[in-house]
Amino acid sequence: MLRRSSLRSQLLLAVALACCAILSTQVMIRYMWTLPQFSHLALYNDKLEIKRFKSVLQLQLKRLQNIAYDNAVWDGSYTKALARDQQWFKDNFMIGPSFQHLSINGLYFYDNEQQLLAGMSVDNNLQPITVAMFSAPQDIPTKLLISTEEVQQNQLMPVSKTSFIKVNDKPAVVISQSIAPSLEQGVSAGTLLLWHYLDGRFIGELMPLANDDIRIIDPAQESDIGQHISTMLQTDDIQIKLWNNSLYIGVLGLDNQLLLVFAIPQSPRIYDEALFNPALSAGIAVSFLTLLLFYLYISRKLVEPVRHLLKTISYVNFSNDYSARANLRGHNEIHKLGRLIDLMFELVAQQQQKLTMKNRQLQDLSNTDALTGLANRRYLDEYLATLRNSVINRKQPIAMLVVDVDFFKRYNDFYGHAMGDKVLQQVAIALQESTHRATDLICRYGGEEFVLVLENTSKEEAMVVAGNLCQAVEKLGIPHQTSAACKVVTISVGLAVKPADAIIEYETLFAWADAALYIAKDNGRNRYEVA
Repeated sequence: MLRRSSLRSQLLLAVALACCAILSTQVMIRYMWTLPQFSHLALYNDKLEIKRFKSVLQLQLKRLQNIAYDNAVWDGSYTKALARDQQWFKDNFMIGPSFQHLSINGLYFYDNEQQLLAGMSVDNNLQPITVAMFSAPQDIPTKLLISTEEVQQNQLMPVSKTSFIKVNDKPAVVISQSIAPSLEQGVSAGTLLLWHYLDGRFIGELMPLANDDIRIIDPAQESDIGQHISTMLQTDDIQIKLWNNSLYIGVLGLDNQLLLVFAIPQSPRIYDEALFNPALSAGIAVSFLTLLLFYLYISRKLVEPVRHLLKTISYVNFSNDYSARANLRGHNEIHKLGRLIDLMFELVAQQQQKLTMKNRQLQDLSNTDALTGLANRRYLDEYLATLRNSVINRKQPIAMLVVDVDFFKRYNDFYGHAMGDKVLQQVAIALQESTHRATDLICRYGGEEFVLVLENTSKEEAMVVAGNLCQAVEKLGIPHQTSAACKVVTISVGLAVKPADAIIEYETLFAWADAALYIAKDNGRNRYEVA
């Protein structure tokens, strides 16, 4: 009986030791490999969330910068600012519907002596409010207004600034843009100052579906918030710091002090962070029963899947290839864990794809004119640089057409800027419909001026295209009572061609086409001239 009891005890002890060994192994795997890998993936997802939010925020700031640029870098604003025509700015800009359409809270114009020409601020309900520091130039922080010296230091090119301040004790973003002619070259006529509250409305415009999840925190109300900030909006460095299940993004003001903090939710955790979880306990129970059967069953059903899962996680960790999948087939806890990891990999891959799409959209927005949908001047510069570096294009004739809407300023003054914008859109469509080849580029150069680049196009072919453009716009039949050329909207075209095998800088080609445009204007407009 003693021996039988001793043998039973030994067997029970052996099973107990095996169970303890299995328990220790499972805990070690989870503590030293699985949980660290999950934590690494979760932190990576948090960094992606921060980058995505900053990208969307930069997109909104870019929209405000484009609004400031379109209204400041324009011959109309430039000439009126030089003339200090305060009434013109009040009549054309200081109207409620414009603020609602542009989705801004304030717009101010100052002359080159930093004296106020016109300005207006509204709350989110479009009710006028008083902002003392914008109405009295001596109270405005000097960093907000753009001096003539800054424009001269920028080689007489437009200067733009983005600042964060408090307006009536509320955080706001301020866009400052020097007033310049449409050709972007000239002495500054003053400063356009545009501002928008950084509040719930601003967040709603950024991410309508996530508005309730994002909070704006005043550092003065939570003094210790600074130690939990993961990144600053003005920097690229990101150090993940989780607090209260949120990530914090700081914004610095003009004095480089913390102005406000955005709080966004942390990325979803789709795994159990506890060291002992039901899956592990069930695995131990299964292991105990399996030990009573045979070792091969353990090796086949538990050890091999775990090894494969760890191999997959390690591969993803070192290669950053989130397309890898464990693809475990089975129904026990290890296989379920593998499927959860596969789902996590898929979520990370989707977020990477979304980030790539957002970056591509930002690139498209930076190369596209917001009003007409055509390429903008920045894209034209990149396109011409590509042509310059192409050996094939050097051997082909290239035509450049500079198009200007006749008496467009008169049209704007008579019919209003809204109708003027509509005319620019209709002219853009007419230009597109009159050019069909994939190699023809049409861009809005600035204001009412467009530029067309026609690859592998001779002088004669370009003249046909120029004539078609003039006819197409005239056939639109848009009434223009103040035009001295025609009773409808028309265009004038300047044409210059680089012959095949000729080496001509595109800046020179543009200058020729621009000179031909002025000849067309002098000869009565609604026509084209060849340089």
